[in-house]
Amino acid sequence: MLLSYRDYSYPPADSNIRSCRSTSIGFLTPVFHGTITPFLSKKNHDQSGHVFQVTGDIQNGMKHEDKPAKKPEDSATYQSKELIGNVTAADFARIKPTCESIPPPKKQFEGPRRLYPKEPLRRCQEWTQEAIQALVNAGILKK
Repeated sequence: MLLSYRDYSYPPADSNIRSCRSTSIGFLTPVFHGTITPFLSKKNHDQSGHVFQVTGDIQNGMKHEDKPAKKPEDSATYQSKELIGNVTAADFARIKPTCESIPPPKKQFEGPRRLYPKEPLRRCQEWTQEAIQALVNAGILKK
């Protein structure tokens, strides 16, 4: 099964880092971070899976990341998860290249100044929506 789950966190008060989870630049506001996490429920009785996401921030640009993942509920910042469809074991290997075909959000700020003011902000949440749609369009994710 393929799940999308959300978590949130606050950046450290003494940090200049504005992570994907803090998309309100300069504010300590909880913002949801989206990931695509396939969980092979028949094989992984511990409910572990694999995360496909973008990491970084819109101040510096983001990059693709994929890694093994533990059960989302075990994260201190876990909020919710939602079943978004199913992926066959045969299609699992197609997830990574499909996700990587969606460009990660680019650098969109220089300090407080927006670099592309006519373009809408594109963060990790937007990338996640685009990646899910690409998986559906490719016939990998069956809703």
